[in-house]
Amino acid sequence: MAATWPEVETAKKENRRELTLNGPDINKRIDESGFDNGVYDLVSLNFLDISGTSLSELKSDIGRLVNVTSLILCNNQLVSIPAEIGSLTKLKILNISNNRLKDLPESICSFPEIHTLNVSMNSLTSFPCVSALSSIHIFNISHNQLQTLPDGIYDRSLEHLSELHASSNQIAELSADISNLSRLSLLNLANNKLVDVPPELSMCTKLKELDVKGNKFKDRRFGKLVEQCQTKSLLDYLNNILKKEDQKSGKGKEKKKRNKDKTAAEDDGDVEELKNMIEVLYFPSEKGLTITVTPAVLSVRPYIVCCIVRNINLQATNTFKNFITLQTKLHDTVCQKRQAATIATHDLNSITKPLTYDAMFPHVLQIVPLSRQKEITGEKLVETLRKEAEEQRKEKKRNTISGVHKYLELLADKVQYPCLINGNGQVISFPPITNSEKTKISKETTAILIEVTSSTSLDTCKKVMDELLYKMLEIGLGEPRGSEKRSDGGVAGASGDSEDTVVFQQPSAQKLLVEQVKILDKEGSMKVVYPSRTDLISGVIEVQRPFD
Repeated sequence: MAATWPEVETAKKENRRELTLNGPDINKRIDESGFDNGVYDLVSLNFLDISGTSLSELKSDIGRLVNVTSLILCNNQLVSIPAEIGSLTKLKILNISNNRLKDLPESICSFPEIHTLNVSMNSLTSFPCVSALSSIHIFNISHNQLQTLPDGIYDRSLEHLSELHASSNQIAELSADISNLSRLSLLNLANNKLVDVPPELSMCTKLKELDVKGNKFKDRRFGKLVEQCQTKSLLDYLNNILKKEDQKSGKGKEKKKRNKDKTAAEDDGDVEELKNMIEVLYFPSEKGLTITVTPAVLSVRPYIVCCIVRNINLQATNTFKNFITLQTKLHDTVCQKRQAATIATHDLNSITKPLTYDAMFPHVLQIVPLSRQKEITGEKLVETLRKEAEEQRKEKKRNTISGVHKYLELLADKVQYPCLINGNGQVISFPPITNSEKTKISKETTAILIEVTSSTSLDTCKKVMDELLYKMLEIGLGEPRGSEKRSDGGVAGASGDSEDTVVFQQPSAQKLLVEQVKILDKEGSMKVVYPSRTDLISGVIEVQRPFD
């Protein structure tokens, strides 16, 4: 039986309402002596966060925590969820993402007040009926093995559902009943097995973000529009189809006309075949960038993947701002609030080769943090940030942990801090906290070194890097692939049409130049190179590799 943990003992003695258990120290305790089941006695808790650990089992006693409203159990090794979890009738937020779950109990869908349910990044092949989740707003089932959306998902009782994340599954059909979800504002069905989308989706009048990339649609014109990532154009296209279906009289003339229009649409689709593209630049043997990983960092934050993106233009209107916003969004989503991974970007011109990925004692590590001018030790920086977080908490009179403080907790009990070191000895990155002011990107940057680190897995690093590069293409950070003319006689990508006019055309395709970076061990042997032959596998983006 595990000894009583100090955090649990303090929470019990002070009758605390919140408890956070994560980090390597918690992981070590679980591995050595098991989980402290005293947690299940803390019946006053309303916030419980156990994440980033080797926890593989929840006891049925979890049902005793009847006052919990937020339960965070992401990035663990859970293989099952006890049915007793259904006793948590006050639950508003449940996050069990990135575990090893293959199925879930029926009681997972019995929470009357649930607002956010996140079961992404597991191995689920089925899901219980969700029609009883009448209060749900955000539902995330992405990155599983589901062949259909859950039963009850189209039920009118889900009147508050605004975000449905179901990407990277095996879903082959979307019902016309999707129109019942009147408040749906975001629908993500990217990377599934859809061949069409019901025109009734256009009846979801609040839908602002639709992502169905990575599916092979029978309607080639619709497929072209999907690549543009413009929700309004997609919905207008579907609405036009819906109107035609409503007006259908059943006469032979109408049928022939529709077949003729369909043939014409397919013929038009043959005119423009250019896709967004990533061109992989092979590692230059003489001048290539290498990063040496030291043994010290392997016990702190062992995984790192890097690449170089060249010929970037950040001076176009809003481009720089959009790129920064993109990184923030990915940190909140695919990076799991930086618990799974952290992204860092550097101006390549400020980099001195070769780089070293190391771990330093807090009082030794020296960095000029972003938006600051003076060098400071890692110890002092963390201390300063903790004070700022505590002052913010007191000022707002809340017990919840701030975003900054959550990142700091990822360093809890670490004897050494991870860091990326420039060839001149300067620390240019201190994940997951900050980059260096000395290597930060600007609007004048034309080549970027991108770094992704993780304490979870190498695969996590690669998935995050893949997603970042895809999104960079989406927001227009690549260079034009060419200046082919549109079918209307104009130049691809021209903006002469008004925003409200629906023009079914392919904008100028983008190309991103991505150069390989090698990660080496202390002996000089290669640990990983990115992007490799097995990275950047996409059905909607063309990837050119010199070694294919």
